Amino acid sequence: MQEPIHVAIGSPVDEIDTPALLVDIDRLAANLRALQSPVRAAAWVHCTPAIAHLQLRERHVEGIAVRGVAEAEVFAAAGCRDVRILRPLVTASTRRRADALAGLARVVLKDDGLALWEEDALAGAVTVSATVASTPEPDRAIHDCGQKAIGRDTASPKVKGREGREGREGREGREGREELIANAGSAEHGIVAVRSGAQPFSIGDWLELVPGDVATAFALHDFAYGVRDGRLEAVWPVSARGAWQ
Repeated sequence: MQEPIHVAIGSPVDEIDTPALLVDIDRLAANLRALQSPVRAAAWVHCTPAIAHLQLRERHVEGIAVRGVAEAEVFAAAGCRDVRILRPLVTASTRRRADALAGLARVVLKDDGLALWEEDALAGAVTVSATVASTPEPDRAIHDCGQKAIGRDTASPKVKGREGREGREGREGREGREELIANAGSAEHGIVAVRSGAQPFSIGDWLELVPGDVATAFALHDFAYGVRDGRLEAVWPVSARGAWQ
């Protein structure tokens, strides 16, 4: 298991060693406030009890959903009191373990009509930080966030907060062309291709990458770092990571 990155609470976010899994607390709260109807938060996406409790504070979140009994055990032990298990309990052992949770939480084993609030709940709130390690060419930067930190199973990451001279509303110019093209590269390193019009990178530059798949990103980290206004506010264990049974 990884050790948490040792940096004082309140430190600027770019002082956290990279790569680090970051959660913008205010952005997550805004996503929560946008809910209009009762849902279950898909806690299996982030595997992080602290995030589940933030979700459960929202009046439209009536419980959480997990994939299996092992995840249910983690979240119930962390104080989540209404848990739906999505997978059928096909063995006697998993049924016994689910029954044993009755003293900790209400365990739901069938569809209760509540919609599942999945990755869109975390859209825009989750990034993985990176530091540029080399710039072998003016239009190419190599950073330290590769497949082992962000994944690339479903889509390549995107660079947050960088735009070309034509891209005032995002990373795309007037013709819709992306100014920065990122990919996860190798296991340890990622690549950003800089197109004409975008500011080039320098060695040591700090950047944030939006993962193509949030669940994959959480599955690759033992800790998530809650940030607010550009500063570290909390360190959260991704406690249900690897709880498959």
